[in-house]
Order: sequence, then C-alpha cells, then structure tokens
Amino acid sequence: MHLYNPGKGEDTLEMTGKKWLCVLALALVAVALPAAARAQQLSQKLQNAVGHWQAYSDGKPGGQVETYLEGGKLFGRVTQLRPGRTPNDVCEKCSGGNKNQKILGLVIMRNFHTEGDDWVGGTVVDPENGKEYQGKMWSVGDNELHMRGFIGIALLGRTETWVRIH
Repeated sequence: MHLYNPGKGEDTLEMTGKKWLCVLALALVAVALPAAARAQQLSQKLQNAVGHWQAYSDGKPGGQVETYLEGGKLFGRVTQLRPGRTPNDVCEKCSGGNKNQKILGLVIMRNFHTEGDDWVGGTVVDPENGKEYQGKMWSVGDNELHMRGFIGIALLGRTETWVRIH
C-alpha cells in the first residue's frame, strides 16, 4: 500500500505486509488492554464467584451450575441436573425463550453486575417452578457462594449456599 508522505519529499511511502501486521497487532493490543484492565479490577471476592458449584436447596443437593463472566457480567448455566431429573427434561413452567428448553445447559442466571464485593441486579430462573427472581450473590471464602433470590426487595427472599466443585 502506498501512502502520501510530503514531509520526506516522497510521492508515496510503501507499507509492507510486515508493517501492516505490526500495525494490526498494536491495534488489537490497544483494544484488549482496557478489557484486561477491567477484569483485573475485580476483587478476589468477586472473582471467587466464578466457577463450578453444587447447588443446595433446603440443605439437599440440587443440580450443578457453572458461573462465568461475559461482558463483565456474571451468568450461570446448569451443568448437571438435580437427582431425579433426566437429560431430556425441559423447563415446562418457564416463560419466554426458556419455555420448553432443556434444563441441562439452560442459562438460569443472567446479567449480574458488581456492587462493592457483591454481584447484584441479575435474574435467576428456578427450573422447578419456572419463576424468575431478582438475585444477589456473594462469595464466602474460596469455596462458598451465597445466592439470594427475591421478588421486590431482598428482605423478602431466600438464600441458598452453593459449594465449589474442585
């Protein structure tokens, strides 16, 4: 490619493939650095919420959930069904896009964002009853994750404790 460069008295400046590759690499680094900086800004307590968890409901083991970051927000999907469920079970009582979707692999947690050392503002779908709840999550140490689901205000909700699967 030829670029006009009047400062050197040249009509054109040839840019080789190697130079273009360097320019492209620098542009990619310039885009990637801010994203990496945002990820590094998460406290250890926030980072601890990411992982693979055994969910418990009323003290009994339920399914397993993988929590992950996407666009700086926390999401979670079912990776193993609760005892008594089969891989072909669907969320019959769910609404919208989750209705009649297989529970295994279903994204049940969406759009949690950080507030201090907690994950807040997201929603949680209970595949058992199809209801969607507002949620708040926080980690306790490296191996416990607390999930509070509620309608309206957090005071009127329920907290479950999940245990990290190693």
